[in-house]
Amino acid sequence: MKIISFLGFNTYKETTYISPLGNAQWKTPFFQEALVKFYQPKSLYVLLTNTVETAIPKGASESNWNALQKRLQGKVELQPISNIPEQNRPEDIWFIFQKVTECLEDGDEVIFDITHSFRSVPIVALIAVSYIRVVRQVKIKGLLYGAFEARNPETDETPTFDLLPIVSLLEWTTATDQFLKTGNAETLANLLHSSNPETENLAESIKGIAQGLHLLRPMDVLRESAILPERIKEAIPIISQSVPPFATLIERVEKDYGSFGLSNPEDYENTNNAKISLLKQLKIIEWYAEKEQIIQALSLAREWLPSLLCYHFKIDPQVHKPNREEMDRLLTGGKNKEGKESCYREEFNKLENKKTTQLRRLWNTLANLRNDALHAGFRKNPKKATEIIKETQKIIEELKAIAKAWDLTDEEN
Repeated sequence: MKIISFLGFNTYKETTYISPLGNAQWKTPFFQEALVKFYQPKSLYVLLTNTVETAIPKGASESNWNALQKRLQGKVELQPISNIPEQNRPEDIWFIFQKVTECLEDGDEVIFDITHSFRSVPIVALIAVSYIRVVRQVKIKGLLYGAFEARNPETDETPTFDLLPIVSLLEWTTATDQFLKTGNAETLANLLHSSNPETENLAESIKGIAQGLHLLRPMDVLRESAILPERIKEAIPIISQSVPPFATLIERVEKDYGSFGLSNPEDYENTNNAKISLLKQLKIIEWYAEKEQIIQALSLAREWLPSLLCYHFKIDPQVHKPNREEMDRLLTGGKNKEGKESCYREEFNKLENKKTTQLRRLWNTLANLRNDALHAGFRKNPKKATEIIKETQKIIEELKAIAKAWDLTDEEN
């Protein structure tokens, strides 16, 4: 265990510090001494400006640094970090950040004491905590503040506050933002898994949505998104106890992913349900494009067109042969390579010419673009990445126009 602390130039008054858990106390003018008593660390690193290290505060007989050394002699391995700048320039802040991170090695357990830090140092400490957690895999055991201004004047007891939940909020915020922006839910799901057994359901739903999006499983996404609001409702009271702003954070998740929800996405006997399923899938295609997950957008868009025809002919789009195979045949002209006509060709030809022409034209464009993307550019005259992105956006607009032309506008369950 290591403690990283800051020593100031004030004339410190003796008080009885109470540990964060309230199970220990120690009377001293220096909070660092109380921390050594509470946690028994191997090392205590103290960041010192030249003034704190050498100058004598008003009414004292020696510098605070000399006084602290005497009180802690033989109790802990004391490590001074000297020449900490006293100004607040950007380069000074980065210097402090470097000095803080240099105190730590991979796998260390550390407590940060920001009681006597100055100017922007508490912010530096917060950034350093987030940084070393990721880069050094350091375990942060506390972000402590000895609140002398909150002491009880009658008992002269001073509480100690652990501000680590603020760092926890940064973790939750970063994890939620990652899920919203990319669909990667690993970090958020891990936080939910480790938070409380009662949040396991929400973790599984979020993980299910993420995996469904990643592996192009729209039915999984629709199904898991349908139960997301209820599972969020279950988890909010639990997580908000330790992370009060969690409710606001998770509302963003519900807003962005809850719109995908459909309880029975494969119930194609219900015509309205089949229609809603197509509309939800179109939303997922748009989501892919917005996140620049173009391969997924093109792949699902390619499957959306035969699914639309399955909806029109009232057949199950989950069945490849003969259902989807027949729809593919219609979109490519109505015959297979052997010249065999689709059994739906006559009915298909009775549709409004504008509708069928639009479908076949988009099918050809989409097939070529998807193949270009999936072949990783290893074909004659491959399109540039920027072209693929632009053309994907055009395809999505055409899909939306097709949905409107086929009266796919009612999203009511």
